[in-house]
Amino acid sequence: MRHALILTCVAALAACTGEADTYPSLLPTDRILAEPALPDHAPHAASSVAVDAEAQARADALRQRADALRGPVIEPDALSRMRPQD
Repeated sequence: MRHALILTCVAALAACTGEADTYPSLLPTDRILAEPALPDHAPHAASSVAVDAEAQARADALRQRADALRGPVIEPDALSRMRPQD
């Protein structure tokens, strides 16, 4: 038991290397609150109309997929075979 305690203490001390990561530098408030600058390869994202249209088209497609899944999970033939016969 005493050896286990010593081994645990040695392992705990080995984990403490003393090399701490540096704390990230803080940004001024005006830089944090500023509008982000878009990169040159993303010109279509600057147009909110295009982004809204793309999002609306995706939402419509997802609604159509959801509507297609609203049907019965088990087909009526299989359901009638699964139910006990009276």
